[in-house]
Amino acid sequence: MSVPSALRYAYREIRDNYDDRFWWRNRFFHRVVAPFHLDVYPTREGSVDVMAEDWDTLVVLDACRRDLFEERADVSEYDDYRTVTSRGSATQEWVLQNFTGESYGDTVYVTANPFVSREAGDAFHALYEPWLTAFDEETRTVLPEETTRAAIEAHREHPDKRLVVHYMQPHHPFVTAPDLRFHGWQIDDFDDWTDKQEEAGLKDATSRGRPHTPWDALYMGLVERDDVWAAYGENLDVTLESVDDLLAAVDGRTVVTSDHGNMLGERTFPVPLRVYGHPSGVRNRELVEVPWAVIEGDERREVTDEGTNAADDHREDVVQDRLEDLGYV
Repeated sequence: MSVPSALRYAYREIRDNYDDRFWWRNRFFHRVVAPFHLDVYPTREGSVDVMAEDWDTLVVLDACRRDLFEERADVSEYDDYRTVTSRGSATQEWVLQNFTGESYGDTVYVTANPFVSREAGDAFHALYEPWLTAFDEETRTVLPEETTRAAIEAHREHPDKRLVVHYMQPHHPFVTAPDLRFHGWQIDDFDDWTDKQEEAGLKDATSRGRPHTPWDALYMGLVERDDVWAAYGENLDVTLESVDDLLAAVDGRTVVTSDHGNMLGERTFPVPLRVYGHPSGVRNRELVEVPWAVIEGDERREVTDEGTNAADDHREDVVQDRLEDLGYV
């Protein structure tokens, strides 16, 4: 982009968003905090290369904090458990750092998250996309049992491939907490929110269509942290039940991990701002420390590499709609 074009772009962005507190915070994280973190803590330094690790099935719990996993899962039941450092603090970043530009002809990927299809759709032998084929209109997400169903089908059709199963949970929308879902919400539905917004200095936020996510609502002071944490944990609970069903149907060595975590108002550095959700490029422990839980199967899978195949192209508006449902847009 030329200098004049960049200046015009910056002018339009500031003109349209100068009074939007959310926009300024996002720009600050993107332009100041993330570059500082990535300079001090390079993404690949000391982080786990998931494809170089030893597993037959890799279960990815989207946006699962280490401490949430340890609270909700009995880690003593795993054959091995440790924490690792992720290569991303958001799914798109994690996908770009682990898969994009590489070829894994020995791997089939099942994803409930559209970012995998968009950023690395040609990196695998086959790609199964329940985000497209099994989207639940009521909860505005892919229910974990649908991801498990697609994964079992993928394993049955490709028994000689490594298998990545990327659940959308515990990332919001929270399946068991409809009060913390904000797709299509109306301010009239929340009589006490106006006063809470004014107390938080965010009285104009709802006029801009916010909150989009539970993290927005938490930042705005509209919900309690304990309620969000409880719903976040319940979202993990229902997913772990589906993971158990998956484990009963696949052989080999399984690792359960996550792409990144979430922050619920913990402060970042070098500027001690509170962070909500999972902005990319931020290296707080709550975002990049993730579980690495190992289940040793009775018999290892014999894996063959038969080359990669490009996934189907999807209309960008379809991808954007799903990303919006999941709180990314």
